[in-house]
Amino acid sequence: DLWGGRYAESAAALEKTFRYLGWVAEAGMPMPLVVWHNWQHHGYDYRLPDIFPPNPDYGTGEAFKQLAATCKDNGAIFAPHDNYIDLYPDAEGFSYKNISFWPSGDPVRGWLNEYRGAQAYRWATDGFWPSMEKNLGLIRDFCQPNGYFVDVWSSIGPYDSWTRDGKYQSHAYTRDAWGRAFTQIRESL
Repeated sequence: DLWGGRYAESAAALEKTFRYLGWVAEAGMPMPLVVWHNWQHHGYDYRLPDIFPPNPDYGTGEAFKQLAATCKDNGAIFAPHDNYIDLYPDAEGFSYKNISFWPSGDPVRGWLNEYRGAQAYRWATDGFWPSMEKNLGLIRDFCQPNGYFVDVWSSIGPYDSWTRDGKYQSHAYTRDAWGRAFTQIRESL
């Protein structure tokens, strides 16, 4: 569960760790999992869903590819962090038609990135789909991760929501949309 660091230096440190774990793995140690959180192009939890290419503040795209390859070559799962609960108004293509609303007609606020002073809104239950498919294709073709960490979906329950035009979407509808998304992620990667 790695939250920072430069791609190349982290790949080198992981290589050493995997060599050590390789010795232990013969004793039946399970496959390692590396969740890489802070890599999104504009920074962690900012301007989502615009996550690609990897943030150059932490190294080159080639170094990010090497980080993914180091994990996979050593039998580890490499899972970049992603998020399809928060949509930021400064993201490319932002539209209120893609966010959730309360019954009052007010938009549902998501994460407040205090560091950046940026308020996200919660995606409409299935409004994230085109952005998710685009991002999955980009990251798959770029570094072929063999895992993916989708933040928030795994830590909150599905919820009721309303569309901009007032259409009710039940928590069961949300659950099913997220389930289809997880299937798409598995099939894409």
